[in-house]
Amino acid sequence: MNTYLKYQPPAIQFLTFLMFAGGFFFVNFLVSSYFFRDISAALSNKNLVATPELIASFKWAQLTSSIISFVIPALLLGYYSSPKALPYVGMQPTLSPVLAMAAIVFLVVIQPFVGWLGNLNAHIKFGSYQKSIDEIEALYTRAMEVFLQMKSVSDLMINLLIMALLPAIGEELFFRGSLQKVLLRLSNQPWLAIFISAGIFALLHNTFLKIIPIFTLGLFLGIIYHITRNLWYTIIIHFLNNSFAVLAFYYADKSEFLKKMANDSISIPAYSALISVVIGIGIIYLMKRKSDQVLPEAFTNEDNDYIA
Repeated sequence: MNTYLKYQPPAIQFLTFLMFAGGFFFVNFLVSSYFFRDISAALSNKNLVATPELIASFKWAQLTSSIISFVIPALLLGYYSSPKALPYVGMQPTLSPVLAMAAIVFLVVIQPFVGWLGNLNAHIKFGSYQKSIDEIEALYTRAMEVFLQMKSVSDLMINLLIMALLPAIGEELFFRGSLQKVLLRLSNQPWLAIFISAGIFALLHNTFLKIIPIFTLGLFLGIIYHITRNLWYTIIIHFLNNSFAVLAFYYADKSEFLKKMANDSISIPAYSALISVVIGIGIIYLMKRKSDQVLPEAFTNEDNDYIA
């Protein structure tokens, strides 16, 4: 029926999504303020001792935040935009094993380039804002140290669920499946939509010392979603990227390399970064070629507006 948002002017759909996003960000703020107000006070303490109760509170806060802030607004956009709500926001019913494998290889191959950008980012100074940024980063570091404390395999599995799988699904639904989509429909400029969604994706991670690699990863995810029209491939990449960080922290005591990886202290030479990004771009090109073969088989003309 023509009351669906996909039939409305792009600006109406865009403003509706902003309303959903802003509304549920505010709901998450209220929930956090009421149920998890002890977390902010604890993180402000430089001599923080992570009790089991505090760690559990952190995990519940992350769980509820991912669902309220990212999953619900995206699903509402799909529900009010199309009778095929999930495909509309990128959750297609099928995926190509070849493209899924390419996504995995891409994530592995691109790591040196992303790591090199992290090295570069760490040396950037922000002038008069440096002190404030250092304080924010110290808060972020304490939060991660508390959250990633794992004493058993069950703790690892829980962290992989809360820190890797759920953010991968929620953030991809929100930033690529929804925000990038409405921006593309509003501007009709793919690169602008990808750039803006990647920028907001980076800013909302609240870490200026990693903003360049996060933004770059957001660009790659946006490009891959745009050429494949299937969110499962970006979810795979996002999940594996987060999983590497969780696993590196868990096994840090067993390997000096993993310890450096967990602390983001691996030095990446420029030539490795160059080789990495060239191969990564090559894989994206091959994914585009394969997607051009898969998409006509997977979607009819009537489905084009669900995946654009």
